Amino acid sequence: MQFKNRNRAWDKTPEAAAYRQQYRDAHYTRIEIAVTETKRNEIDERAKAAGISRTAYILAAVEEYMKKG
Repeated sequence: MQFKNRNRAWDKTPEAAAYRQQYRDAHYTRIEIAVTETKRNEIDERAKAAGISRTAYILAAVEEYMKKG
């Protein structure tokens, strides 16, 4: 999965940040996991190599695990 570079000036305004936060709060539920710093760094390296965010990497791993049943 490839994401576009979001380098837009208006996207960095306080209003845009507030809107994104409001949208997230309304449409998503947060899940927190605790990992060691070493594990987080490993996840970050693998996500970067795949060209995706840490969250996208973790979600892809969960989806794959769930498919296996």
